[in-house]
This record gives sequence, structure tokens and C-alpha cells, in this order.
Amino acid sequence: MTDTKPPLPVSVISGYLGAGKTSLVNRLLSGDHGQRIMVLVNDFGEIALDESLIESRDGDLIALANGCMCCQIGGDLYDAIDQILKRRQNLDHLLIETSGVADPAKIGQIAIAEPELRLNAILVLIDALHFSDGMADPLLADTLERQVRGATLLLVTKSPMQEVETIADIAVALAMIAPNTPIVGEADAISALLYDRQGQGLPAPPEPQPGGQGDRAGRLGFHPVPFASWSWQGDVPVSRAALLRFLNRSDLSIFRAKGKVLLSDGSAVVLHKVGAQVEITSAPGDLATSRIVCIGQRGQISSPAIEAAWQHCIDVEV
Repeated sequence: MTDTKPPLPVSVISGYLGAGKTSLVNRLLSGDHGQRIMVLVNDFGEIALDESLIESRDGDLIALANGCMCCQIGGDLYDAIDQILKRRQNLDHLLIETSGVADPAKIGQIAIAEPELRLNAILVLIDALHFSDGMADPLLADTLERQVRGATLLLVTKSPMQEVETIADIAVALAMIAPNTPIVGEADAISALLYDRQGQGLPAPPEPQPGGQGDRAGRLGFHPVPFASWSWQGDVPVSRAALLRFLNRSDLSIFRAKGKVLLSDGSAVVLHKVGAQVEITSAPGDLATSRIVCIGQRGQISSPAIEAAWQHCIDVEV
């Protein structure tokens, strides 16, 4: 008789060193959520499990009283997954915690390539205290950007420790790197990791829309910080005067804006808007496509209004 078991859902938890991956894993393992999850971790020593929750230990495997299990990856991730698949009848979900410098998309490819697995979500944690400095460091920026691009969900951690303006800057940076990837709060992140997103979990990330993006954002990190964003990408130039009028419109409630834009005189500019302050400078090198991201307080910023204003900016000649 043919085994018709559905593929085991796999979710990946990633993020740079210190972003809070292990803290999130601890909450998942000790939670009373009714899900039998297996968590693959790099090092048991980082997981501070309550001894009263541990039912048994067997080498690289810890079984918990709530039905969850934790397994140390050891030398080879593929071997660890093979061992898990042999006992998968006792599992509802597999979670993989990556190292701090791993490419989460490559880990997700394992689930895509293995017929007995199915990729559910890739959650990347963004450290609000250190993300901006990391993106400014040429030794770290590529790793951080690769992690953001590989995510299907983003969770900004440690946000209560930062000013709202800093969180807004992070939201702009994330929107520039991955405009279609939702930023979720902790509760939604945990829901996405525990449950099958093709079943009762969160909706899939939106498909890219030509011309612009609607409101995105919501709760950033472990503390709700409400932002929404609008973004546009295209090759239609605008006049410098029209661009300045757009950026200086107070009725659009744009809190932050960032981008590179083609101008109708054949040049290109880099733009930054912080509150009422607007800065436009020449863009280095050749620019084939314009891209702009605007961030504002959720409930105040309106994507349709910004879209209409930007379309007018494109349509006018001066």
C-alpha cells in the first residue's frame, strides 16, 4: 500500500547574531499550544529549557512533556533531517533555527527539494538595536540584506528600546530591500511558525503589484509600533519640481521617504525625507529604474492618496 502522508511543514527561524532567535525558540518549545513541533538547533547550550518540562534525553534529542522535541543539528543538517523524517509520525511541524550568519533561503531550499517536506514560512528576526549599524558596516550589510531578502515574514525585535523614528527608519530600509514581505508582530509570527500557512495560518505574502504597493507593516517586533508604507518602482521620469512638491505635501502624512528617482532632464537623484526635512542629491552612476518608499503612521498615511499624488507627479511636465 502506498504511503500517502502529506509533507511535513517546515518553518525556518533566522536572523543575525543576538536578534532573539533562541528566546523565540524557548517560547515555542515551552508553550501550551497543542502542536507537536520538532525544533532543530545548533547548540543545546543556548536553549534554557525548564528542567520540569523535559520528559527524556537521548543523545542529541530532548523530548518535552508538551509533545515537542528539540534536536541538536550536530555536523550535518541533512543527516539531522533524515533522522527526523524517520520519526515524523509523532510530529506536526519542523522548525529549523539557523546560525546567525546563515542564508535562510538556502535552508528553505532543503524543504523545497525534499518530497517529504514542505516549506511553510521563513521568519527573519531584525534586531532594532543593531540593524542600522549593521547595514552601514560593509562587512555585515550583505549578510543582513541576504537574510531579509530570504524571508517570507519579518519580525523586528527589541523595538521598545528604540525611538519611534529609528523603528520608522528600519521599516523604510526593510521596505527598500523586500517591499512585499510582511512585517508582523510576535503573536502573528508564532502563529505562522506553529500552524500550516496553507491551512489555518496567516495569508501568504502579497504578490508584487506593478506600479506600487499598498499599506504594509503593522506591529514591528515584540511591541506594537504601527506603521504603513507605500512603494513604487518604474522607469517613468518625473520633473524635479514635481518631485519636490510631492515630498513637501503635508497632507500625505509621509513620516519617512527614501529612494532613487529618474528625472525628466535625464539625470537621477537620491532622495531622503525625515519629517518636514527633504534632501535631494545626485545619484552616483547610471540608474535604469526609479524606486521610492514612503512610511507613515498607520491610520494617517493613505496608500490611495499617495498613489494618486505620485501619479500626478508623473503626469505633470514641470
